[in-house]
Amino acid sequence: MEPARVTANGIEFAYYEWGDGDRLALCLHGFPDDAGTFDTLAPRLAAAGFTVVAPFMRGYGPTDPAPDGDYSAGALGRDALALADALTEAENLVDPVVVGHDWGAVAAYAAATIDPEVFTHLVGMAVPPGFPTNALGNPRQWLRSWYMGFFQLPDLSERALRAEEFALIELLWGLWSPEWSYSETRIESVKGTFRAPGTVAAALAYYRQFARGLVARNPFADRERGGIEVPGLVVAGADDGCIGSELFADADDAFAADCRAVAVRGAGHFMHRERPAAVAAEVTDFVGR
Repeated sequence: MEPARVTANGIEFAYYEWGDGDRLALCLHGFPDDAGTFDTLAPRLAAAGFTVVAPFMRGYGPTDPAPDGDYSAGALGRDALALADALTEAENLVDPVVVGHDWGAVAAYAAATIDPEVFTHLVGMAVPPGFPTNALGNPRQWLRSWYMGFFQLPDLSERALRAEEFALIELLWGLWSPEWSYSETRIESVKGTFRAPGTVAAALAYYRQFARGLVARNPFADRERGGIEVPGLVVAGADDGCIGSELFADADDAFAADCRAVAVRGAGHFMHRERPAAVAAEVTDFVGR
């Protein structure tokens, strides 16, 4: 599938598209991954009446890098809002929903905080909205998040990510979803995205700017406003080796709107790939309400 392109928030995004429904489902990927991660979930959303769009996030593969070097949670949220605006107008779509995995979930939480009027529903997978503060009080999570500290090291982390044909990606997938038998085609697609000029630097910038942002505030949710005002579904993998499922227990505390948290049994960090039918059933039931 060849990606299409759209300009939003000053960036030309490459994206994949499925379906021809009258509602937009904007699906946002995380690390280390790319837009193709949704090719098992997207057909199910399309069958439920959505036009599904999965862009390569800013700086990833064929999408432009950030023109101002901004890879903060706020920038990701503004991308999501601008993409929803551009795509609904270009394709005459209505009632957009946002589905984010990993960094895509961060983008979804940020978008709903910046402007709660754009998306009717929010699905966040693999990262809970309270992660920054909850992780600080969880020593076990410090160990799981070792890579975030490593990624702060300039040059060394870039070289480590590229080493041995991106073997670190395979290591992380294995640690985060230990029972997942991913295909060679899928891992090679992601490695191909990371071979694109600038992708490694951009992907690591997400983590470096996130760490700096933690000093100031929780970038996922604005508690001063009373929480996220968009109805939410927060999905965890019960066996996630990246972020423990216990950190999702109070996900609804970050929401002023209704929120439901679900733990998918027999799945890790990439639950939408490991148990696509179960995750798709949860998501389609939620966004179809």
